[in-house]
Amino acid sequence: MTIKEIAELAGVHRATVDKVLHNREGVSTDVRQRIQQIIKEVGYTPNPAGRVLQQQGKVYRIAAVLVEVDALEFIKQGIAQGVEKQAGFNIEVEYHVTTFQDAEGQSAILNRMIDQGIDGIILSPINSGRVRAAINRAVDAGIPVVTANSDIDGTKRMCYVGMDGKRASRVAGRLMGQFLGGSGEVAIISSAVDAENNNYYVSIREQGFSSFIAQNYPGIHVVECIESFEDPQITYQKTAEVLRQHPNLRGIYLTCGGAREVGRALKESGRWKDIKVLSYEEYPFILQLMREDVIDCTLASELQRQGELPIQVMMDDLVFDRQPERDEMFTEIKVLVKESLF
Repeated sequence: MTIKEIAELAGVHRATVDKVLHNREGVSTDVRQRIQQIIKEVGYTPNPAGRVLQQQGKVYRIAAVLVEVDALEFIKQGIAQGVEKQAGFNIEVEYHVTTFQDAEGQSAILNRMIDQGIDGIILSPINSGRVRAAINRAVDAGIPVVTANSDIDGTKRMCYVGMDGKRASRVAGRLMGQFLGGSGEVAIISSAVDAENNNYYVSIREQGFSSFIAQNYPGIHVVECIESFEDPQITYQKTAEVLRQHPNLRGIYLTCGGAREVGRALKESGRWKDIKVLSYEEYPFILQLMREDVIDCTLASELQRQGELPIQVMMDDLVFDRQPERDEMFTEIKVLVKESLF
C-alpha cells in the first residue's frame, strides 16, 4: 500500500501522512492517531529504494562521543567500517573524546552537538546524571542516541551495542572458580567502583563477579577491589601494592583497561606463574601476555562490531524510520586461552 492510498483511507492529504510517518509537527492528535491506526492495520512499510533516492545528496552528521580507554581505536575502526558499508549515503562522523570520568566534559559536548543540530549520536557514556540529562535532551530534540561499548541506565537512548556485562561477569566468575579449585584470595582491579562518573558496564562486571563468587565459590575471598580510574600509573602502583600486601593472593580479575601495567607488576614481583589472571578483550598486548603465561584467560567482545553496528542502527532510523528489534544488542563473548591463539 502506498502513502497516497493511506491518505485516501484516512481522508487526508498525503503530506499529512508523510508528517505522521516522520513524526513531524502540524497534525492534530486525533488525525495522527487515526493515521497511525491505519498504518498499523495495513502493515505499511516505507519503500527502501524510494527513501534512498529521496536522501541522495543529504549529508548525515553523526557525532561519536567516546572515552580515552584501550578500546577507543578499535571502536573508531568499527565506525569507519560501518560508514563504508553504507554505500550511497554521505556520512560525516565527528569524533569527540574525553578522559575517563569527565562527565562534565562529555555532557558539554553532547549539549553542543544538540545545539548544532547533529543528526545522530554514538556515545560511550560516563555514568552520570548530567550525561543522562544530555542524552534525554538529545532524544527529545529528535536526535537518536546509540550507546556503544558501555551503557547507561535511566535514559531514552535508542539502544545499546556491546558486551552483555552481566553474563560476562558470571562467565568470569565460573572460570576463576575453576582455575582456583574453589578456594583462595582474589583481587579485583576495576576502573571506578563508585556509582557516579564510572563506566556502567565495568561496574556490572565487578558486581556480577563478586556476587557469583560469593554464591558459588564460598571458599574464594575477594580481598581487594582496586579503583584504577583507567590510569596506567595508578594501575601499576596499586597492583604492586596489592601483591606486597597479600602474599597468598591466587587470582586477579581485571574488569577494565590496564593489562600492561598489571602484567608489569606481576613480572617484577616474580609471582606471575602463581597467580591466575582474567581480563577483557583481545588487544595485541593482552594476547602477548597470554603467550607469556601472565594472563590466563580473556573475554573478548567484538570491539570493532561495537563501532560498526551503531552506524547501521543509526542509518536505519534516520533513513527508513526503522527501530532496532532489541533494546540491547549484545556482541559475541569469546573465551580465549593461550592454546586458542594463533
